[in-house]
Amino acid sequence: MTLMDVLDKNLIQVPLKHSTKDEIIAELVDLLVAHRPALDRDGILKAVIDRERMGSTGLADGIAIPHAKTAAIDRVSVAIGISKVPVDFRAQDGKPSQFFFLVLAPEKESAAYIEILASIARATASPVFRRLLSSARSADEVVRLFLD
Repeated sequence: MTLMDVLDKNLIQVPLKHSTKDEIIAELVDLLVAHRPALDRDGILKAVIDRERMGSTGLADGIAIPHAKTAAIDRVSVAIGISKVPVDFRAQDGKPSQFFFLVLAPEKESAAYIEILASIARATASPVFRRLLSSARSADEVVRLFLD
């Protein structure tokens, strides 16, 4: 399973409305729940925040991948947000983050979960791709970038 298997333009927010770590996580969870109202918003948010407390999911080069496995979700899902203003996400490289990929999976979906995380890392490894992503103005543009 790759990011392309779960990419949904309805789950992409450009630009993000919020500018703090917790607010961005909540915004992405809310985006997902808005399109899948049967989901347990509070359960999902708690799982992601609990995972984040174990260690920041801010990676490097402006990428953050808040993620969790939880019984509050029924299938692997990804919500994407792009901030026009870099946000302190306590990234490994000490730099602020601009690209946020919320990855959620059922507790027993370890293989697909890891494949999605790896797929995001591969897709965002290119500085050229990240530059193009930072200039995206809509969810459609983000989808096109990932499809190219």
